[in-house]
Amino acid sequence: MLCPEVWNFPPPKVMVTHRENQDLESVKKTVNMNNFYKSVIVTCPDEIHTPSLIQDLVSEDTDYYKLSNCSLTEFVEPVFIESFVKNGKVHCLSADRNCIIQNCAAISDGHLILNVLEYIYQTLGFEGTKRPYSFYEVKIDLKTIKNYSKVRTGLQKLEQFDLYITWEPNNEDICPSSIAKYFSERNVNVTVHSLKTRHVSPSVDEIPSIKDVDADEMVEWIGLLAHGADISPTEPYISTYSQPDSENALKTGRISILIAKGFITPSLISNICTKLSEYVLTRETENYWAAISIQSDDNSLWQWNTSSPPMFQAHDSSCNVFFTHSGHVLHSIAQLKYS
Repeated sequence: MLCPEVWNFPPPKVMVTHRENQDLESVKKTVNMNNFYKSVIVTCPDEIHTPSLIQDLVSEDTDYYKLSNCSLTEFVEPVFIESFVKNGKVHCLSADRNCIIQNCAAISDGHLILNVLEYIYQTLGFEGTKRPYSFYEVKIDLKTIKNYSKVRTGLQKLEQFDLYITWEPNNEDICPSSIAKYFSERNVNVTVHSLKTRHVSPSVDEIPSIKDVDADEMVEWIGLLAHGADISPTEPYISTYSQPDSENALKTGRISILIAKGFITPSLISNICTKLSEYVLTRETENYWAAISIQSDDNSLWQWNTSSPPMFQAHDSSCNVFFTHSGHVLHSIAQLKYS
């Protein structure tokens, strides 16, 4: 039998940001710094079911669309720009790609952003910025395209992409699905997708308090519950994990976890944060908290902080927010997949 130490690998290097006593606006500012998320975990202690006001946000008007074999020239069509880019927020990201070895594309804040291999970039006729791993970034402001024919010619030289896309219209009377109808009428293959949700109600003896337990331990504890792991192993060889000790633990065995996966916009996450913050204030239980954990898309346009530029990079990044009566705790963990 192998010695346990053989499998005791050191953890990968990570970048950690921890901020306490944050207000709701600071939390939402962090969430809205990026546009591409793939999962959300909402944790509500002392509840059998996630409050309906949170469930409704996740289940209503959260459909997204997948465009298959779509040319990027579609996004510089004047009708698309006038109808969607100038009248709402378009979130679009190339699907099922590895940005270390493949060309990728995104629409973010009204810009079409390309991450293309150097030898391909040299054939496009665009001005770009050098990025790691022999890539160049090209940023096209869709609202102010001047040389339309040159841009279109350059985009025609790129392969066709599968892309995820959503649209948030400025006018609430306009249906977000209009963007799917538009592409369908242009003979682009469009499929509709809904967020995949799952509810978990694990059995626990008590619930640690964020007041006296480190945020990284709380994040690990929630993650283990969400994945159905055994948090009380009897054999240290199988697992060395031990539950956090908390003097101010909530004396309840009830906890509800809602997991949603798909193409998730920062607007949805911001709305969930608002409702969670309001919900916590309605609870009179001492040391009560609720939490949201959000995971980025691994191969998306990403910005680590306000002082760094957004760029395509293969990464793992999660942001965890604990909402309390006295102020919110923000704990982010990030790791580049390739250094």
